[in-house]
Amino acid sequence: MNTSAVLLMLLFIIVIWGGLAFSVFLLSRTDDNTTGELGDAPGTDDASLLHRVHKTA
Repeated sequence: MNTSAVLLMLLFIIVIWGGLAFSVFLLSRTDDNTTGELGDAPGTDDASLLHRVHKTA
């Protein structure tokens, strides 16, 4: 492999693994209670959802 191929390989390895590391870092800092489709909508807290499950079962 010539020099330019090695440099491009290293660049894209850094881009791919750096993007993965950055996304894992951002996901670890995200609060699960305020994200997603329901977010912090009324009636979506743990107590309300558990009460609903036990009521129907």
